[in-house]
Amino acid sequence: MRKYISVVALVLFAFTGVIAQSPPTLRIVTETPSLPSELFYGDIKVKPVRLRPGTNIQITIDDADFFASQHYIDFLRRFPDIPGWNHWTGEITECSDPAKRQAGESLELCTERKRANTSAAFFLSPEFQNSGSFVLRVYWGALGKLENVPNAQCPGVPQNLPATCRPKYNDYITDMTQIIQGIVVNDHLDPAVINANKQAFVAAFVNRAEFLAEYPVNMPADQFVDKLFTKTGITPTGPERTALITEASGPNGRASVVFKVVDGTTTLDNGVLRFDTSYGQAFYNKEFDTAFVFMEYLGYLRRNPDQDGYNHWLGKMRQYGNWVDAQMVLAFILAPEYRNRF
Repeated sequence: MRKYISVVALVLFAFTGVIAQSPPTLRIVTETPSLPSELFYGDIKVKPVRLRPGTNIQITIDDADFFASQHYIDFLRRFPDIPGWNHWTGEITECSDPAKRQAGESLELCTERKRANTSAAFFLSPEFQNSGSFVLRVYWGALGKLENVPNAQCPGVPQNLPATCRPKYNDYITDMTQIIQGIVVNDHLDPAVINANKQAFVAAFVNRAEFLAEYPVNMPADQFVDKLFTKTGITPTGPERTALITEASGPNGRASVVFKVVDGTTTLDNGVLRFDTSYGQAFYNKEFDTAFVFMEYLGYLRRNPDQDGYNHWLGKMRQYGNWVDAQMVLAFILAPEYRNRF
């Protein structure tokens, strides 16, 4: 699989206009050491020509197998396992069989529908809900969002548009790299590793400067708990609040309380989430659509959302009640900004 993705036969440059006296330099950008790097000439991405091994046939994002493999990289931050890769490639290519299409559906429309379904499946997967979605909820549940803040900007957002900046894309990638370490064993999710990684992530997160600025070490336990629920927007019962205050007062209690408030799950076989706290499940449900929209930008466009775009798609998700009728996933996989990456 690594050989398949890294095949580069030719690198083409196409520039117009006058070259500056001090031209930009070539630079290699590596987001995750185990995944493919990208080449830039200044801020212009140099796109490789990918050829299928032993042929002159070019690989494009319209090819089902490359489309599927790229989703593993963009959303799960790993190379595909062969069974999964074959499954999702087959989901798209089965449209070549008229019997697999919907009534009156053309090959083109079937393929478009299957590509969108396949793409959405990566966000909806237990693996992503245990990794990327979890990272987002830790940031939002502990620190809140940076929405509708004048002049809030993030690297990579076009034209310095106001943006949703927590977490920043680069921080998200770093944190995902930590969360996913060793969670896939023999092509299956290992629940013990997932649970350990998530607990370790929160234990480290509560010692970050950004967290301590919001929750100083000398903050009383009751204020600590109340502020967390202010961030999540969830209201616990009286007994739940009392139990958490007691827990926050004990050794390592702050990390344990944060985990329960922003997640509160145990991961079971096949990555299934069991919610152990009602307020953790309420927060998960509350942020499901926001996490979906946020990841459309981080996954497809590799940048934070611009505020107007984020508001638009979140509004459509809430208007239609689902991503299919909102046509959100389809819009992103057809977007020039996404397709121009390849």
